[in-house]
Amino acid sequence: MQFLLQSYNWDPSNSYSIPNLLLQHLITTGISMGIGLVIAFPVALLIARYPRLYTPIITTSSVIYTLPSLAFMAFLIPYTGLSLPTVVIPLVLYAQIVLIRNIVAAIRAVDPTLVEVGRAMGMNWYQLQTRVVLPLALPIIVAGIRVATVTTIGIATIGGLFGVYNLGFLITQGFNLAYPAETLAGVILTAALAIVADLSLLGVQRLLSRGQQLVAAV
Repeated sequence: MQFLLQSYNWDPSNSYSIPNLLLQHLITTGISMGIGLVIAFPVALLIARYPRLYTPIITTSSVIYTLPSLAFMAFLIPYTGLSLPTVVIPLVLYAQIVLIRNIVAAIRAVDPTLVEVGRAMGMNWYQLQTRVVLPLALPIIVAGIRVATVTTIGIATIGGLFGVYNLGFLITQGFNLAYPAETLAGVILTAALAIVADLSLLGVQRLLSRGQQLVAAV
């Protein structure tokens, strides 16, 4: 009973308090999405330049996405132990299918006329992508990031089984100790975090879309 009371303790100095579990969940999600974007952007740009790479890369990402998360993380334990990398590595790989596909779709949706204008101004391929294509594609890219972020927040709850004490820890402990209130608390907090993240990114997406509309109007 004392352990359960500590789990709901809001004392920041307690490793199992809700604020610390929430913070760890945010860290896990943030690191996974950050690394995922660092990988996905260059791959998507490469596909945009060499379209033949689309099918093999997307197929590979799709196969990885079908791997059960529990089995994937358990497979990594002999190499990374019960630690954050054991959870982050699968999360990064799972996010690739959504991120790469969405970024490529966003790049392809850019008006070719604008690309031709940039090319006529003497821009090389790299300048076209960074100064013309990606800024125009940002609203659609953010839409993909929303989906990947919400998915990552949900899958990250499994971290409680692999030494990463995030909100999934409440769900795991509640199940193991037959304490439904603790499990429910973990589920509600995880869902609330996903909703807040989704709405925040939705706000960014709408802001970017309005900015583009204003520029187009001018």
